[in-house]
Amino acid sequence: MRLAFSHTSPAADEPAVPSLPRMTPPTRIHLARLPTPLERLDRLSAAWGGPTLWVKRDDLTGFGLSGNKVRKLEFHLAAAEAAGADTVITCGAAQSNHCRTTAIACARLGLAAHLVLRTADGTDPGHPGGNHLLDRLAGAVCRFVTPADYAHRDEIMAGVAADIAASGRRPWVIPEGASDGLGMWGFVVAMEELAAQLHQALPGVPATVWHAASSGATTAGMGWAADRAGMSHHLVACSVGDTIADLERRLATIWTEAAITVDGGALPRPSLELVDDHVGLGYGQTTAAEWETQAEVTRLTGLILDPTYTGKAIHGLKVEIAAGRFDRDDHVVFWHTGGGFAVFAATVPVAVLGQPD
Repeated sequence: MRLAFSHTSPAADEPAVPSLPRMTPPTRIHLARLPTPLERLDRLSAAWGGPTLWVKRDDLTGFGLSGNKVRKLEFHLAAAEAAGADTVITCGAAQSNHCRTTAIACARLGLAAHLVLRTADGTDPGHPGGNHLLDRLAGAVCRFVTPADYAHRDEIMAGVAADIAASGRRPWVIPEGASDGLGMWGFVVAMEELAAQLHQALPGVPATVWHAASSGATTAGMGWAADRAGMSHHLVACSVGDTIADLERRLATIWTEAAITVDGGALPRPSLELVDDHVGLGYGQTTAAEWETQAEVTRLTGLILDPTYTGKAIHGLKVEIAAGRFDRDDHVVFWHTGGGFAVFAATVPVAVLGQPD
């Protein structure tokens, strides 16, 4: 299933490199190594026989801080420091990229980190690996909850914050994925960064920007920038687990919050398509075909993907290319949102990975 938001064509006299002259981003802390590279994937393009493929390398925003989450945290942690906070509280799955990035960023800034982590039975995994191992190495305090309890994560984090405040410390709560009207600014700025790179690599040529979508702020920030700056690039948010209706609700919430604080309630109307055809078995569950695609991409590009987000999203892109969605002269940018540490916590049947010739 897919849903497209409409977008009017940019004016003929639009600037060569779209920008956001009417808006000043909130204060940020510079944690990520930016700009991340835009690279052409010639071998993968040839193997898949479709459009020219590019990759936006947000897996290179830093080592422990790798991935898209650090872009959002630059704004949230700046706000936390401005408020005098000394403890940050957030939530996610046990292998959450966002929680790992938060824990490491907090260690770098001298802030305490408290994480509410979802596991299948609400207990400590016992033998941490992947992102969760890095949470522990960074000194984060971890509290585990069941999926049913996680549905009330905001209330749980509010309770943790109250306990911390009662002890005399100053908490700052960051929502799941830093996905709100503040966190989305990480990708408003990021989309401007990509627009400048595409202007240099493909002057005057619109591209499709394909990315994994879940908690919503990455998509919301891209869409906001595309609308406000009149960018002609087409955005595709490939869900890794949620329905289009869920994504729509999250985008509406984020955009409404941002619009109220920035320019009086005007909501964006970007060239944005939401796709939920490639969720497979659901969030955090990987099919054999998805693993095969992930292995193929790594063997042809050297890129390291993760099974929950980038591996699932790029498999969806491969399926769409095979179905004839794109022409040979099209250009598609796959936004690599990171997540490689999760590979080290995965159990993969060797037969699925195959034996290269």
